[in-house]
Amino acid sequence: MFGLFRSKPLFDEGSTQWFFDTYSWALRNFGSDIFHEDTLLVTPTDRFFPDRGGSAEERAVSAFDRVRAYAGMEGWPCEVAALAPGMTPSPAPPVEFGAAPRGPQAVVSVGGEGRGIPVAFDPALVRKPQALIAIFAQQLAFHLGRAAREGSPGGDELFGPTTDLLAVFMGFGLFQANSALTVCRSGCSGCAVSVQALGYLTEEEFAYALAIFCVMKKIPAGEVEPHLKKTLRPIFRKAAKEITTSRAEEIRHLSELDHPLKVRAGDTP
Repeated sequence: MFGLFRSKPLFDEGSTQWFFDTYSWALRNFGSDIFHEDTLLVTPTDRFFPDRGGSAEERAVSAFDRVRAYAGMEGWPCEVAALAPGMTPSPAPPVEFGAAPRGPQAVVSVGGEGRGIPVAFDPALVRKPQALIAIFAQQLAFHLGRAAREGSPGGDELFGPTTDLLAVFMGFGLFQANSALTVCRSGCSGCAVSVQALGYLTEEEFAYALAIFCVMKKIPAGEVEPHLKKTLRPIFRKAAKEITTSRAEEIRHLSELDHPLKVRAGDTP
């Protein structure tokens, strides 16, 4: 009878296992050393985004440069451009990756006529910096996911959700969770309201992925929750408790994975 008082898991077993399998995949393919030693929980504060002034496009480019640096992808050639009405983002060019796609030893080259990987943004999102940063992180995660040397859990069918989780893995979980659902208003009176999803994962799923990140990095809830939207704090708290108790074995396995990224001789593109 005491089982009646046990907390119900946030997700079914298959979905929960996917989170841990995808973290394991990310650690194997993108450097457990970079994750443990260099990856930070990026917060929506002046500490991480101190830039002020300039045009909307200049502010967006500055934000992207910081996102790329925190993601460990400074060596990636990218071209940031605002989308005009009716425009669609340019297709991703062919990209070749060396042994280390992430970190200071990253080896990346872009083929085709383009000079860099296109990164597009909606100029209206400059007024919503958390959503803008979330989208930049998602785009970088998409391209990083293409650099994996092994297929991701769930294959192509789940590659969208996988890149969402990869953005959390790179340190942007707060932005992803806070911006998963964005309220959009149109009209001068703001009477027309819609809710736009900015990723494949739900708010709750982003909060769970963020909780795994924080448990693995030993980041206390007190450093996370002040930056997390209020409606997600109870979910994050429950996820962290579930992960540390019911999923302790998975966390131990992830923490013991040792897959450093090292460039080997002759492994450049």
